[in-house]
Amino acid sequence: MSISFQGRANQQEIISLLSDLVRINSINPFTGTLGVDGGGEQGMIEYISRYFDAQGIPYTLQEVLPGRCNLVAHIKGGGKGALVFEAHIDTVSVDAMTIDPFDPVCRDGKLYGRGSSDCKGSVATMMYAFSMLKKMGITPYCDIYFVAAADEEYAYRGVLKFLEDGNRYDGAVIGEPTDLHVCVANKGVTRFFVTARGTACHSSMPWKGHNAIVDMAKLITKIDAVIKPCLAQDVHPLIGPRTLSVTTITGGELVNITPDFCRIQVDVRTLAGDTFEKLAADLQALIGELKAEDPATDITIETPYMLDSCMETSESEPIVQSACVACDKIMGTHVVDGLLCGCDATKFSRAGTPALVFGPGDIKVAHTVDEFIETYQLTKASEVYAQLCVDFRPGN
Repeated sequence: MSISFQGRANQQEIISLLSDLVRINSINPFTGTLGVDGGGEQGMIEYISRYFDAQGIPYTLQEVLPGRCNLVAHIKGGGKGALVFEAHIDTVSVDAMTIDPFDPVCRDGKLYGRGSSDCKGSVATMMYAFSMLKKMGITPYCDIYFVAAADEEYAYRGVLKFLEDGNRYDGAVIGEPTDLHVCVANKGVTRFFVTARGTACHSSMPWKGHNAIVDMAKLITKIDAVIKPCLAQDVHPLIGPRTLSVTTITGGELVNITPDFCRIQVDVRTLAGDTFEKLAADLQALIGELKAEDPATDITIETPYMLDSCMETSESEPIVQSACVACDKIMGTHVVDGLLCGCDATKFSRAGTPALVFGPGDIKVAHTVDEFIETYQLTKASEVYAQLCVDFRPGN
């Protein structure tokens, strides 16, 4: 007999669970600023451990960095195959937030607080889905895993650690705020620095030196005029065009010294087939033009500190088909979409596991000064996750 989870989730229970998670400072230590220390994931790990202990759901801890762990819960299936649910437990900083980031407040159908949307809403609803299976005494067909992953907001080291053992899974559902859309594609991410060097001198005699900031400004202007239009030519139907953004800039020391250095940080969102080597060659050609105009120009493209490919999972994959059917059963409809930002899904895809991204919340309010999640989505997500647990069957 088929099992339906429609209407089974208790919204107040999930709100209470999510509120507990929001109260925990789990700022990634590499993003915390303005005097608010990054709490790391330890508080989240301790809470999730107690929750699963109370449910009688077994789990293991997996050290990612000193004092920072993944938690991997497991429900044994009665058939074959393995399905993974994964969501990250760290958050970005609370800089300039206009609400108390760790005091979850429900108002007008929304729960406010840091991480409510990105992505403690997914964590809470995945935990709750596991608890529903346990309380109802349901044995899924596949082995079901839940991974509460560390360090997604900085360097993805949690998911990389989980995949380090080389195990293959039949499908992966990554929790991120997708507005309950089944996202089968997301862009890759390339991040790197570009440094210009000049010659310092007293600002009253600028002809004695060489201004690195001016050189960098010329390069940025060329990037806007030449490279960005080329990147925008190809448009993916779900995730749009490639993008390049100069996101930070530093240079100079004092107002009365001609700057001898300038450094920018570049964020590129990529599509299938893109390589850093091609982009670097295009940038180097622009630098060559600047050097031809002024031989004193000295600009270096640095090795990327983040290089992550894009993901695209076929809609014919069993995990995608099952997710769409589960959405239909719970919500009466489904939407296949793409996610413009990076996330842990690409690592599963690269390791050979068909992956999709699905979760409550809206990515547009992630990282914002008044981050929130619409509470009605919490029950829907929990029920879809639980439905997937019992309905998913691996392919041949």
